[in-house]
Amino acid sequence: MKFNAIKTANGKFWPADEEAINEAKNLAVGDVYSFEVKLNHNYKLLQKIHVFYRYCAQHYFGDQDVGKDEIAYTKKQLLIAAGYSKTMVDPRTGYIEITAKSISYSKMKEEVRRECYQKLVTAACKNVFHTADEETWNKLINFF
Repeated sequence: MKFNAIKTANGKFWPADEEAINEAKNLAVGDVYSFEVKLNHNYKLLQKIHVFYRYCAQHYFGDQDVGKDEIAYTKKQLLIAAGYSKTMVDPRTGYIEITAKSISYSKMKEEVRRECYQKLVTAACKNVFHTADEETWNKLINFF
């Protein structure tokens, strides 16, 4: 299990968002847990990216209550459409599989990250929001 936490002024860690709160609810009270602390370089930007993927998934599936699986599927499809993919071919059958690459926003340089966001927004415009109204388009374009 992995979730984001914020250190409070009294030195305690608190779940950082709704998803983290839901994950923390699964932990038994009174048990001791070990964990590894890793600082997220730009947590607010990371949250914004997750909101972007959720927004795209809600529009794609036409449902305000999308789950993790729908968001993960939408993210993978957008990454593939944005060109962040790898192609594998089975030499025996000729079967071609295109999978999304795993990208790390924190390891990207600013210019590369900006280009990545632009490609994701463009992919979302072409593949998810192609029939959207003007208000939705403006919200999408101004997301980052």
